[in-house]
Amino acid sequence: MKITDNLHQPRIGIIGGMGNEAMVDLMLKMASLPAQKDYQFVAFGNARLAYKPQEVMQQWLPTDIPELRKYDTATYTLRLMQYLAVDQLGLACNSAHELFRRILPNIPVTFVDMIKQTATSLQGCQESVLVMGVSSLIESKLYQIALTEEGIKATQPSADNQAKIMEAIYNPSFGIKTAKITHQAETLLCEVIRDEMTKQGCTKVILGCTELPLALTAISCQRFKAQGLLPENVEVIDASMALAQALVSIQGQSDALIQPLATYQGQYLDWAQPLAFKVSSLAEAIAIQQRIFDYTVDYLTERNQTLAGSYFHLPTLFFSASAADIEHKLQALGIDVYCGINALDEIITAKLADYYADF
Repeated sequence: MKITDNLHQPRIGIIGGMGNEAMVDLMLKMASLPAQKDYQFVAFGNARLAYKPQEVMQQWLPTDIPELRKYDTATYTLRLMQYLAVDQLGLACNSAHELFRRILPNIPVTFVDMIKQTATSLQGCQESVLVMGVSSLIESKLYQIALTEEGIKATQPSADNQAKIMEAIYNPSFGIKTAKITHQAETLLCEVIRDEMTKQGCTKVILGCTELPLALTAISCQRFKAQGLLPENVEVIDASMALAQALVSIQGQSDALIQPLATYQGQYLDWAQPLAFKVSSLAEAIAIQQRIFDYTVDYLTERNQTLAGSYFHLPTLFFSASAADIEHKLQALGIDVYCGINALDEIITAKLADYYADF
């Protein structure tokens, strides 16, 4: 039975956690856009969808444990979003689209594909477009195929420059995945763009990893141009903004789960109960998630540890307070629901201690 009709308030689903900062960035962009009508939202930063630190930058077969774990975790995450009755769904990670596209044909929820939306936004472009992202995304050719379907020639960085991009994202000391933006990461990314523009002559660059717009924002790019770190004529294309625009304008639909949610728990499911909050707005969700980041960094620093990639983040879930059914459904799963940043301050230390006990 369809749960969407003309009177239904749209419910937008966001899956993040690969990393959580990218989910915050997507919510910020959604909040900055005029919506055609009010909508509810569910934002699930499921960090267990990410590779473990020791698994990053390795080649895995679909039958290897890391891939089996990610497949079962992604499947259950999608079914949870269906259980929470989202109408349209976006994924705050470019490279994860390859995995999720394998599962989505079996999930009756409207999926807004960030990669296809970005390619569509460039219709009519007559010049080559440079695609930047993690190595797995570049190797998957997801953007190259999507751009080619729009009649646009796609290019990619050289091997040396691709290594610099990976350093800027994953380096344990200064990479974007450490939940901070550093001068070293910014410098590496600017070096890559300058070099590729000189060699390939392209002036448009797709930020095809949701970590990249965190360092190459509209404001920071203006600063880099003024400093001579970026050419004046470069145009960066923010895939996250293309997704945000589509999510707040498309009317989706979904079907209710036929079977209990527990039946979708695969053998390799990697699950940790999310810290869940009902919030009055995207802005409140963003503020709470940012406070969680701060607490997390402080907690680990006190123990001479650092955030070692997305997998180390505490899973979080935020939903519109007006969606009373979501609170009831989460509580039925044994997930506590909190309200307000004051509640976070009271519980966060115990939650972090419990989460990191597993590490």
